[in-house]
Amino acid sequence: MTNIRKLKIKQPKADENLWENYIKDIKPIKKIDRNEDSQPLIIDIKETENSFCAGSGISLPPLEKDSTAGIDNQTAKKFKREEFKIEAVLDLHGKTEKDAYEKVYDFVIKAYNRGQRCILIITGKGLNPHENEDIFAARGILKESVPNWLRSEELRPMIMAFKHPSEAKGGSGALYILLRRKKA
Repeated sequence: MTNIRKLKIKQPKADENLWENYIKDIKPIKKIDRNEDSQPLIIDIKETENSFCAGSGISLPPLEKDSTAGIDNQTAKKFKREEFKIEAVLDLHGKTEKDAYEKVYDFVIKAYNRGQRCILIITGKGLNPHENEDIFAARGILKESVPNWLRSEELRPMIMAFKHPSEAKGGSGALYILLRRKKA
């Protein structure tokens, strides 16, 4: 039998003190006194309206009128049949586009934060052209604009779907909107 000698591997001098060299300038963190009088480390935390998507990695499908993409079948059927009770209504008749934008934005955020599921926004159908007016002139500016506002980066995460409701609830002059449940 041959003798097996244990080999002692000598490390170069530079490697021996590598860790010590690495940590020589590091100073320990001072202990923080956590009594009631001390101020919190984070002073101002604001709840984000887009908390649904924040950090979740969820990619929301594009929000199109009458689309129920990304909604479970039972909820989609209830939405299409208009079985969700309308919990809040915003009437935009007589509002300017700028004023209407602010009202829609505030209305959707407040409804979402209150935990409401279904809201109705009445845009109106637009004025009918008079005999002397251009029949090709733009009509129903809010009717066209509000769906685009609902697709905005700020409001989209709160909205599951929207559609024009039945004529009894406003028809093409209104939007029946299903909001997501607010995450607690």
